[in-house]
Amino acid sequence: MISPVFAATVDVPRLSEPVFADREVSADAALPERIPGTGFRVFKLKLSFLASPSNSVQAAFGRDGRFQSADGALAAEETDFIIGWDRGEWFIRPRGLMTRLSVFAANPAAARRRTFVAEIRLDESGAPVSAAFSDGATPVVFPGLAFSPFPEWLAPGLWTALRATARGAQTSDAKLTAFFTRDGATIILR
Repeated sequence: MISPVFAATVDVPRLSEPVFADREVSADAALPERIPGTGFRVFKLKLSFLASPSNSVQAAFGRDGRFQSADGALAAEETDFIIGWDRGEWFIRPRGLMTRLSVFAANPAAARRRTFVAEIRLDESGAPVSAAFSDGATPVVFPGLAFSPFPEWLAPGLWTALRATARGAQTSDAKLTAFFTRDGATIILR
């Protein structure tokens, strides 16, 4: 028997055109509940957009309803971390949002389409064991981000919602997708 590789995918709807002078727009999406035993072992975030030295595109993850009623919108105090692009650099902000780890992107002055991927691997219990980030084929390493012990705020099992936010010119084409997948195919021979 061959078991297909199941996945849960969340596509954030296309961001609306901005109505304010700062050109900021946001969209919220609920993340799928991962039921124990479903075998989801990989969380992957894919962020694709036209990056420039003057715009910002980010994704925030957290638990809606953690400190206030669940309203479908991820508030700052409910956020576990934010990751994305800000005017030529990749950044990550852990829970509390007081710390910012960043690294300049290769050739940040050129406005061009970029695809950022964050991948977190989980063990069979759902605990995170590794994380990797890339800008296209180029690995992104955030100085100061330690994985031993693995940061508790970077655990996909905690998150119920994500919020995509874009600011500045040329961000209306931003595409954000979050995947929860099995790690490869399961093949059972009997």
